[in-house]
Amino acid sequence: MNYKEYQHSRDMAWRILLDLHIRELPVSTTEICHHLGVTVKLYDPPDDNDGCSLILNGVPIILVRRDMHPPRQRFTTAHELGHILLGHVGQYPLINREPQATDNPIEQAANVFAARLLAPACVLWGCGVQSAADIERLCHVSRQAAEYRMERMRLLYARGRFLTSPLEGAVYRQFEEYIQTHRVNRCSPATAPPSDE
Repeated sequence: MNYKEYQHSRDMAWRILLDLHIRELPVSTTEICHHLGVTVKLYDPPDDNDGCSLILNGVPIILVRRDMHPPRQRFTTAHELGHILLGHVGQYPLINREPQATDNPIEQAANVFAARLLAPACVLWGCGVQSAADIERLCHVSRQAAEYRMERMRLLYARGRFLTSPLEGAVYRQFEEYIQTHRVNRCSPATAPPSDE
């Protein structure tokens, strides 16, 4: 996936957080979908697909595998919502399973959207997360999703760049009260340099 596609997916997640005035973790995919008029249903797929999205009579619908653990269902819902909001539904053959390095850019874009919606880097940074366990606990995502997100956080910490985007800064300010009461590390992030996550 090229940077422009990455940026579009990331910014879309930030806009949803801002537009819906979401101020704390874990982010409720159920409330977001309800507010956006997206129907979410559990289903028993005939294959190993975790979920899918479609538009039926003008109504966006997300189907999520019934037998998955709730944290994984949440990520799947966010991933499928990404497909809907990014305009992928009906345009491309979509799949939902564990991310792979060889995934096509459409699947990568939906994963970027889901990760940034459920675990915004500036909020994780503000809370001082240092492990996948911190992310798993704060964001109510699966351990695997938390590990992927922590890999990205390590890169961001190494680069030392947070809050360089106006959208990211707005998300951080919107979550500020939450951040103040949910720090996992007592070090203040205010002294760290900005980011372009």
